[in-house]
Amino acid sequence: MKELTDHHPLIRFGQEQAARLLAAYLNEQGIKAFVNEAPQQDAGDSEAIDSSHSSEAYLLSIEDLSQKDAAVDIAQEFLKNPNAPKFQQAAWSSGELARSRSPILASSGLPGVSDILKAPFTVLVMACCLFVFGASMLGYFDFWQQALSMQYFDQLAENHQWWRLFGPAFLHFSAIHIIFNLMWWWIFGGQLERVFGTFWLIVLFVVSNLFANISQLLVSGPNFGGLSGVVYALFGFVWWIGWLRPKWGISIPNGFVIFLLVWLALGYADLLYVSMANEAHTFGLIAGCLLALSLHLLVPKAQKTSH
Repeated sequence: MKELTDHHPLIRFGQEQAARLLAAYLNEQGIKAFVNEAPQQDAGDSEAIDSSHSSEAYLLSIEDLSQKDAAVDIAQEFLKNPNAPKFQQAAWSSGELARSRSPILASSGLPGVSDILKAPFTVLVMACCLFVFGASMLGYFDFWQQALSMQYFDQLAENHQWWRLFGPAFLHFSAIHIIFNLMWWWIFGGQLERVFGTFWLIVLFVVSNLFANISQLLVSGPNFGGLSGVVYALFGFVWWIGWLRPKWGISIPNGFVIFLLVWLALGYADLLYVSMANEAHTFGLIAGCLLALSLHLLVPKAQKTSH
């Protein structure tokens, strides 16, 4: 490719996301790297490591040939564990977040094995919810409710059972309740984890869970459960990030925004057949929006890495 004349090919990827993630880390290490589309492998990049297994690829090149050995070592390490925190952190620090080119709800159908492997925390939370719900249906509901339900702060200060601050997220009271929550958790959490990385989904989960559960406790007391406070936080995060940083390619169709906001309003109107944890939903949504705004303010605008 003409624009790569002064650059030295290092590695080819089938996905732009992986190429830009590695480029961000190399640049952080002082190895100037660039990413360009490379639809066909030619003589100019024949020495590059080929990880794409595809005729359509992205070519990562470096500027200084004397740094190639160090760059190759880093690339080999990246291929073994691309989800390592240091690679994810470099992407955030540089503003080169993984750039999905489709909306957050673009994929459909059941998750494949590759999807599950790329979203371990999402799957772990789902598995915990399903385990607790299954055990509850087998007659152990009282046990799990007593073990995981929220308590007032004076009680927590005495018994030090601080896991209860997160416990209600794993309690569900009906099949419809858990199906609804896990469906949205997979849609939002699964794709956010694949785009932003596991560490940052854990941060979103922890912060939004605390925000939603404490708010519900203070307003209505400790008798509530469900993952929907976190779900609304992830919804708020995706919604606002799509608005604040459209170039990141993360978005949610307006129809789903309207549906989730109307569902929230119906809970307050008490028109649904179940009692809703309205404060958890509302403050979860607020937490997600605030986290998106914080990210927008903290992460600099992405710099172009292709020349």
